[in-house]
Amino acid sequence: MGTDQFQTVFVCPLKLIVRCRFSAVALFVALASGHLRAQTNNSYPMLMSLKPAAAQIGQTTEHELSARYNLAGAGQILVNGVGVIGEIIPNEKETPEDRAKNDVMGSKCKLKFTVSADALPGVRDFRVMTPHGVSTLGQLVIARDPVVSESAENDTLDKAQTFAVPSTLCGTIEKGEDVDWYRFSVEAGSCLTFHVRSQRLQNRLHDMQTRVDPRITLRTAQGATVAASDNYYAGDPLLNYTFAQAGEYLLEVRDVRYQGNVDWTYSIEVNGRPFVTQAFPPVLIRGAAQTPMNLIGFNVGATLAQVTLPETRLQNKIATVATFWNEQPTNEFFVLNSAASGLVIVENVQIAPSSQAAATDGTQPPATQSASTPFSIPAVVAGVISTPGESDKFVFEAKVQEKFTFEVFARRLQSGLDPKIRITNEQGGLISEADDATYQRVISSDSILENWTAPADGKYILEVQDLHQRGGPSFTYAVEATRAGPYFLLEVDTDKTLLSPGMGGVIYVRTLRKNGFTGEIQLEVEGLPSGVTAIPGRIPSELNDGMIHFTAATDAPKGVSNIQVLGRAVLVSPGKEEKALVSYGTVFQEYYSPGGGRGNYPVEMHTISVAEPGDVRKITLSKTDIELRPGESQRIDVEIERAPDFKGNVTLDMIYQHLEQPYGNSLPKGVTVDIASSKTLLTAVDTKGYITLKAAADAPAISQQLAPINVHVSINFVMKHTFCERPVKITVVR
Repeated sequence: MGTDQFQTVFVCPLKLIVRCRFSAVALFVALASGHLRAQTNNSYPMLMSLKPAAAQIGQTTEHELSARYNLAGAGQILVNGVGVIGEIIPNEKETPEDRAKNDVMGSKCKLKFTVSADALPGVRDFRVMTPHGVSTLGQLVIARDPVVSESAENDTLDKAQTFAVPSTLCGTIEKGEDVDWYRFSVEAGSCLTFHVRSQRLQNRLHDMQTRVDPRITLRTAQGATVAASDNYYAGDPLLNYTFAQAGEYLLEVRDVRYQGNVDWTYSIEVNGRPFVTQAFPPVLIRGAAQTPMNLIGFNVGATLAQVTLPETRLQNKIATVATFWNEQPTNEFFVLNSAASGLVIVENVQIAPSSQAAATDGTQPPATQSASTPFSIPAVVAGVISTPGESDKFVFEAKVQEKFTFEVFARRLQSGLDPKIRITNEQGGLISEADDATYQRVISSDSILENWTAPADGKYILEVQDLHQRGGPSFTYAVEATRAGPYFLLEVDTDKTLLSPGMGGVIYVRTLRKNGFTGEIQLEVEGLPSGVTAIPGRIPSELNDGMIHFTAATDAPKGVSNIQVLGRAVLVSPGKEEKALVSYGTVFQEYYSPGGGRGNYPVEMHTISVAEPGDVRKITLSKTDIELRPGESQRIDVEIERAPDFKGNVTLDMIYQHLEQPYGNSLPKGVTVDIASSKTLLTAVDTKGYITLKAAADAPAISQQLAPINVHVSINFVMKHTFCERPVKITVVR
């Protein structure tokens, strides 16, 4: 953070000695209340809940949006994907003063969504544009059935709210000991699925310190328990039940701990249509028109369904699809989107018709399969661990020093499998194995063996098994086998850049270098809004971070646009032709995790907005070209112009960091900020500070590397509003 920090040691109630770095204000407030009060006068809105949480396909519905900070004056909604349009419902009572102020901790507005008849069901991200900039992300469930909003009084059995099947129930577990009751009627033999989304609707919220843990219970009309479900999709329940007797039944919804929160919304889809948990084979090859798949889940049988891959970028390896079974539309489900030479090798196994997606207890008949199925790389091999203890084997040939990558897609496709993969020789001798891996900063049960090198010419066996030796029809998987080569991935931090006319901002881009790639990466950006220009930086071979600077012209119109960040590089290999590499960035939204940490969650859109002027109106740097020799230092004076009524603290930094953990650092290797020789905290009406850069004695030479001077205004203990003048060009001369 900078020199506004000091080191302290304090004792927490658990008697642990905690050593942290806080600003003086942050330390006082954190100890007093556990939360840092905003110093900004101009925060962007942080969306907290949408009520109702779902909208019906083919309909236009109204909703209430709640947020921290001001939603007044909201004028535009961005929704990811196609087929959903959002509009703000004007508030005739709003005044210009309402739209200008930002000292409100809670705010609401009305909006409506129009969903086309061919829209894909599932969850969409959205955000709203306001005079204070673009908001954080909210989530909207797109459902096939009519939406039934919770009534004011449905907290007791005798006041259960009646609904007709099929419906999508939307409500809130809004207070401690809240229990919502719903009443419905069924005919004998009806098989219904109750799909709850609640905890998963909170994974993009900036500041949700406690999360809902929903539980549903199916009861008779008199209140006797029939069935219940707690955790299925993370903390969200999924229940399928066949009613032997006709009559009235009750659905009870509550938090398993009897806790509540005004923003703990839920959506429960109740219907008797096919509900797909996964498909087999769980892969669609890019370019194929349609692929026949065996649907696994509830209310489905042995008949194959035809599934089509929607338009999506190749780097989105997980695709969301929906189809029809028995002339009825299904829910959405996930498949692998692969470009592996159009070939899928499926193990020789027949999935028995089943309406049960849970693991088998060992009573299922054994699968029939060959000892090992041959395949050639590149390919996708797919299978099912259909019985407990089963191990699927695939054989391939390799030459000495050939390199391959084997990536498993199972849990990310909602499979019950906890995969473990092994490479053995023909005699079964273990060579390599892999279990869990991290994808987009999220730990997954899926496995990957990357850049595996064949030790000799010969045949090798790829083996797939469940880590816990379980099995069943829902234990499906696909393994993408490719030839390994150098490449890179990009991560964009964060998901929004807030500008005002004449002011600039910055985003950091981090690369993950794979399989020995060490080249330089030139950054680019696509989709800039009108009046906004960009200065893309580079990621030199010796660094992992770069930056892109944005500036809104003084006459830039108010507006908002989603952008895409990409990087280009050239792969140079001895004796081979140069190969162009391109990678699109994965966007991460930051969030305030319990305890004061900064977390990141992958999302699908980075948004730039041009809105009203903020707390900082102008930044002046004494120099933007720095030339250093090893051991030398240079000082950059920074002067800011504050908004007339803004007297909050401002911090200066050239690294994007929180609690000393860097999330972006595009300074050249060997160049650091000399904190002892810098003034980075500007308090009250202070407008002048400075940063001193120092080159280490062993700093390598580099020419005009771009690095920003960030001007931060705290929104809360984790989030900041960052302003930035044109980046500094840093040259190290040896």
